[in-house]
Amino acid sequence: MDTDRSAVYGAELAAFDGTDLESVVGLERIGARLQAVAAGEWWPGPPIEVRAARADARSSTTRCATAQTDGRAVIRFAATQATIATAAHELAHALAGVEAGHGPLFRAAYLDVIGVVTNVETTDRRHDLHVDQLATAFADARLPIGPRRWPPPPPSTTGAIAL
Repeated sequence: MDTDRSAVYGAELAAFDGTDLESVVGLERIGARLQAVAAGEWWPGPPIEVRAARADARSSTTRCATAQTDGRAVIRFAATQATIATAAHELAHALAGVEAGHGPLFRAAYLDVIGVVTNVETTDRRHDLHVDQLATAFADARLPIGPRRWPPPPPSTTGAIAL
């Protein structure tokens, strides 16, 4: 049972509600952003595939790499959730593994991923702000961050990610 799910969702609202990270930007832009991260020098997770969810889907999902998915993590986005915040959340599942649920390992992945995913402009330091906002929201909700099982994003990930 994923006991931290609701608390993580609440922390996301506290960190990102009303920001540009919650604006629906569409599957094409989200897919391009996630593919750029996964093709970047830091990404230690599996290859990813981005798809649209069923037309009636209300939430986005990640199915981690298996033999059935040819070793790829498959991320499906509901139309109303094609946002940068949701993209980072789902990519964190791909990095931590679905079995991590929304627990400490997932939260460590989420903090790394949100910093890389939101790093679009070399002169824009808002990605640091987004990481800080999410870390603060996790702390306020008493959600501990686990240790990484991957290397931290290097300073070179502060370059532009093309869309």
